[in-house]
Amino acid sequence: MNYDQLISDIEEIRKGVNIKTVDFLKLLSEISPDKSKEQLDKIQALDSKVIELSELLHMPTKRTKLQILDEIQLVREENNKHWMDVVRLCFELDESRAQKIFYNIKECDKKIRDLSKEIANEGN
Repeated sequence: MNYDQLISDIEEIRKGVNIKTVDFLKLLSEISPDKSKEQLDKIQALDSKVIELSELLHMPTKRTKLQILDEIQLVREENNKHWMDVVRLCFELDESRAQKIFYNIKECDKKIRDLSKEIANEGN
């Protein structure tokens, strides 16, 4: 398999993982709409901040690109924490259904790992 095809395969798998991750939010919304809204509001606020910071990378600013990227990293770290809070709440409220979603994500991660190994080993 060629390098471009491997990258394309990884991109397709990642799209599926992102969809599966949203399944946690759907489950939480079904079980506890108030907690779901609270978490989603936090996630959306941080997503907006990432977009705002990303736009700074394309315009003149007193801050360096690396300073902006460092701030994006911090916001993404916080956003990832909120996504993990969604996962934790799902496990607390409906462990069986949450486990199924998590298993599907894990299987996609394994595929990505295997394809990444192929890319790393290509040409060796």
